[in-house]
Amino acid sequence: MFLESVRVADRALLDVARTHRLRPMEAYLLLILLDEEGAVSTARIAARIAASTSQAKQLALALQLRGLITRRDRTGWTELTSEGRQEASELSAEVVEVLQQRLSPLGAPKAFGAVIA
Repeated sequence: MFLESVRVADRALLDVARTHRLRPMEAYLLLILLDEEGAVSTARIAARIAASTSQAKQLALALQLRGLITRRDRTGWTELTSEGRQEASELSAEVVEVLQQRLSPLGAPKAFGAVIA
């Protein structure tokens, strides 16, 4: 049940990310930034996504080009723009909805969405 739930969660994020024209790691980064309070360093982002600082920076730069985040000069402090916060909120709600739909046949509790929201 656990492994199947993990696969369902991974696929849910992938499918929802595609509807927002985001790569899965970009979507994941938006969700992480939504969870943070204020700007975060590239090192913190890298740690949260389990990637190198270079990879974290590249993801952040891609989202910056779309106007979803801002990065401060050379310091790399990163935060959501208002558009990015809206996009991340919608993404989060959609992922929760898809997870609930896909996990219910597996016998997962309805409250599961509240845990990840």
